[in-house]
Amino acid sequence: MRKLLLAAALCAVLPFTAQAADTYPSRPVTITVPFGAGASIGSVARIVAEKLSTRLGQPFVVEFKPGAGGTIGSAHVAAQKPDGYSLLVSATGTMSIAPVLYKNLSYKSESLTPIAQLMRVPFVIATGAGFKGDTLGGLVEQIKANPGKYNYASTGNGTLVHLAGQLLLDQFGGKAEHVPYAAGSEVAVALISGDVLFSVANISTVSPHFANGRIKPLATTGPERFPLLQAVPTVSESGIKDFSVRHYVGIFGPPGLPADIADKLNKEINQILGEPDVAAAFRTQGDMPVPASRPAFAETVAADAAAWGDLARKMNLSAQ
Repeated sequence: MRKLLLAAALCAVLPFTAQAADTYPSRPVTITVPFGAGASIGSVARIVAEKLSTRLGQPFVVEFKPGAGGTIGSAHVAAQKPDGYSLLVSATGTMSIAPVLYKNLSYKSESLTPIAQLMRVPFVIATGAGFKGDTLGGLVEQIKANPGKYNYASTGNGTLVHLAGQLLLDQFGGKAEHVPYAAGSEVAVALISGDVLFSVANISTVSPHFANGRIKPLATTGPERFPLLQAVPTVSESGIKDFSVRHYVGIFGPPGLPADIADKLNKEINQILGEPDVAAAFRTQGDMPVPASRPAFAETVAADAAAWGDLARKMNLSAQ
């Protein structure tokens, strides 16, 4: 009799558990972008949200909650019910570096639920037209011959662009002054005007200026050539061996998000990323969709958190 009762109880529970994903979503879903509306991550979020709305029959609404290196929007999502109706679009810097910069966060990045990877892309080492060379090797020689003379740009103190620039300098023993800017568009202007010599920049920020030669791509930072910049060598190909830097953009849920809902979203998003019009929309801003399974994405999140968090601590970075 006890076995029969146990079996009946399991049968009663299992359909209810499966039903959570079967009926999800039954009302609008909010996707929070923890940056300003002009950030490229916002464009990616809108593309995916529009497709999810069509596929799942409920509005997926993108809202922007910028501030404090992305931690305000992240804290908001972390505090929501883990029911799939509040999601977060975030990136390596916010998840890996911000927790080091901001000591009193109300949440832990590692507690958020990784759902789906949207992109996994390199940076590009870029210079303005004032740099007379065309190779990373030439840039390295110029910096090493004039230690401390030149500036390099980032999108802010403690950002991944900042750390990647410093990591590059450390790799070849160079010295340059870090100049933080408020946005990627300002970095592009600084390169064009010659206020800075170089930046390890987001491709989407500077690539619109490649065709007219106002900004020059010297090398990409991934392990292999970036498909959208096939003519541009990698840093390793340019003589700085074993240098590989990539960043991700992905979707997360609050802590404790049920696996069946997360799995459903992962499946839908991965199919969306495979659609030709989505790939084309990403490419227009210098990005590429790179889907991944939930375990693979979680592994990437953990590895980046360890690597970049350690570097931020070694540099004694702090926002307070």
